[in-house]
Amino acid sequence: MNPPFTRDSLRHDQFSADDERRMKAREKRIFRNRPVHLSGNSGPFIMLADFMRKSGGKIAAILPLVISTNASSNGVRQYVGNRYHVEFIVTSHDPERIYFSENTSIGEMLLVCRAWDYRNDPKPPTKVVNLARNPATPADALVAAWTLERSDDAYAQGLGTVQEISHEEIASGDWGAVQFLSPALRRDFMELKNNEIAPTLPLSAIAQIGPAGQGVRGVFNRRNLPDADEMTALWDHKTDVTQSMLAKTDAFIAAKPGKQTHANRLWEQRGSMMLPTRMRLNTIRAVCVRLDARTLGSAWVPCKPNLDGVGVSQDDIEKAVCAYLNSSIGVLALLGNRSNRAPSYPNISIDDMRKLLIPDFAAVGPPAAEALAAAYDDLCEKTLLPLPQMNADPVRAALDGAVCAALGVDPNRAADIRRRIAAEPSVTGKRYAGPA
Repeated sequence: MNPPFTRDSLRHDQFSADDERRMKAREKRIFRNRPVHLSGNSGPFIMLADFMRKSGGKIAAILPLVISTNASSNGVRQYVGNRYHVEFIVTSHDPERIYFSENTSIGEMLLVCRAWDYRNDPKPPTKVVNLARNPATPADALVAAWTLERSDDAYAQGLGTVQEISHEEIASGDWGAVQFLSPALRRDFMELKNNEIAPTLPLSAIAQIGPAGQGVRGVFNRRNLPDADEMTALWDHKTDVTQSMLAKTDAFIAAKPGKQTHANRLWEQRGSMMLPTRMRLNTIRAVCVRLDARTLGSAWVPCKPNLDGVGVSQDDIEKAVCAYLNSSIGVLALLGNRSNRAPSYPNISIDDMRKLLIPDFAAVGPPAAEALAAAYDDLCEKTLLPLPQMNADPVRAALDGAVCAALGVDPNRAADIRRRIAAEPSVTGKRYAGPA
């Protein structure tokens, strides 16, 4: 029997057009109705392992952590969550070793799944294990595994935290329990998402978001001097420069040769409120900024909220959203939806921005938006401390007070969230050392 051919097993001159058609047909047949792209580095493994499963059999895989959070992998999460009992999801919140594999620097997760007899539903919950210390040797790993099965011992010894997540939540593709070492922060985020802290809605419900920085860089060149058009941008994200909610442009831009028409279209989409595309959590101060004039961004994305019919100006809505997002509850909303390639240096994709939870100002009423806009005016030029110091930051505390008063939130709740975020290893960049 001849071994199955692959493109790599044939020289280029041997690989005919018929072979190419046969290979594509095979790929379509194997991966039909499965949420996987062959260009990915892990989805095909999961799907191919699926063919080998037997009743009661298991799959264990080390996968990039981002698969647990990014929008493009939602189909894979749902496929695995529905077809298997996901027994364990293990992640590392140890800044010294966020991975399990050798020769990598990205965050990873250990996924353990068991083939499931659908007649035995309901499935047991999934244990999500977030390690505070990632074992360095096989012997340490065995001790940690034994201890983590007894979650009380795990807490006592500082190894990590264990959360039980319902199979319904896992099957829906929500694996967000990996986002925080603190189970309490996960609970806080879920209550925010479920409107139990205050009425919320996704940012995309009231705002246009974009264009993305990649598109801006594709059609504009950065300049140190202006041309006749004097187009500007907020190009960089330097936390030693951007230290308050009110930011300033830092570059002139000009259309690349042959890109003028496209550049004009992007320029029409500029905005005065900006969200970052990447964040170093141990140094970032402002997670949302406004400028005095509309502009474009490279490391920032314009966001243009508009709330017709509520009786609040667009300017005040922008100010209110910016003040909220820089509060502790707003930072929680951002971190709960981040795409976690590296927990301490997350990507914030356009999809993440669209899902970002903000107050439902139509539900809470115009006075709430006006109060937050006033708080922005009072605090926008004051220096924010980096997130690891947010529990001692008087500006952040003042923002929290304004948000609590406007939205009817218990101030003690915001203070607890502020304290917990400031202690997260992904925020501090250090191993967990207890409450801030």
